[in-house]
Amino acid sequence: MVLGGADRNVERLGVFIAWLINNQLFASGMEQEHGQLMTRVRIQDLTGADFFSTALLGELRPAQLTETGRRFTDQYLVSGQFDRDYGALDFSGDDEWLRYAVLAPIITREFRQFSQPRDDGPVRKLARVLQFPGRQHRDKHTSG
Repeated sequence: MVLGGADRNVERLGVFIAWLINNQLFASGMEQEHGQLMTRVRIQDLTGADFFSTALLGELRPAQLTETGRRFTDQYLVSGQFDRDYGALDFSGDDEWLRYAVLAPIITREFRQFSQPRDDGPVRKLARVLQFPGRQHRDKHTSG
């Protein structure tokens, strides 16, 4: 765990953990065990990094998350996409909630894409054209 500096992996992961808390992706047992601390994160009285280092003892484990939280964490965090998104932004200073304010919409966008059901089946028709313009004119000339 590295606090501060260029690597600041605790703060980086803390942003993601705060997002997980705010989106209720921690398992109910975690909410029961650490509900007061989670509430403090939600009202921005405690940072995600502080929650990570105190309540989680520096370890985010799959069992601590809901099924959706685990799958999203695998797809977004473990895959390295979160690090790419984080690295694309230039942060200065130590205001973790400012960092969160910038990253949370990006994480949310990725979560929405993750959550949307994919329909890889045949394309469905949403409308049907009953008559093309000009077709009526040709039909009158050919029917008579």
